[in-house]
Amino acid sequence: MLQAALYDRMMRRTERLCLSRWRKELLAPLRGEVLEIGSGTGINLQYYPPQLSRLVLSEPDPHMRRRLEQRVSSAQAHQVEVLSGHSERLDLPDSGFDHVVSTLVLCSVADVEQTLAEIRRLLRPGGSLVLLEHVGAEDPALQRLQACLEPAWKWLAGNCHLTRPTAQLLQSAGFKLELEQDLMSGAPGFVSPVIKGVALRT
Repeated sequence: MLQAALYDRMMRRTERLCLSRWRKELLAPLRGEVLEIGSGTGINLQYYPPQLSRLVLSEPDPHMRRRLEQRVSSAQAHQVEVLSGHSERLDLPDSGFDHVVSTLVLCSVADVEQTLAEIRRLLRPGGSLVLLEHVGAEDPALQRLQACLEPAWKWLAGNCHLTRPTAQLLQSAGFKLELEQDLMSGAPGFVSPVIKGVALRT
């Protein structure tokens, strides 16, 4: 409950410095049927284009989902569907979406390999996973710091992992990567390395 209440406030500076721009760049080109996993409080909602034929937002945490539903209602986005499922298994048909969106989510899912398998199941052939994720650092010194902080950070930040090699996991799951590396401005250094772009379902 506390994380849901404070999340938007804690992220405000980073959103202003880089995340809002990145979200717009990633989401504005989308068309067709879109699923977002781990939608949180619904910060992405303002960046989706009106041309989407369907938008499904999935959020398992009831406190986050309550805020998400309030944001959907205040935006009067009547075409939006809100689901309560976990990303490892969603009650949705195979090959139902042109795009799946994940922003700052894969770091904290309980089973990232199963989540990626589920995303592949839900995407149509040639569809894309659109992602913005913080990841394990390439710099050895920062890697060591992340590994040292990770046990406490997972407890404080809702199972958020600092060291997940998300790009490698995507490749192992059979996605073709079109990703960029960057750093989140305004975030602590140990959580600043990010990847962003698309992973194509081949």
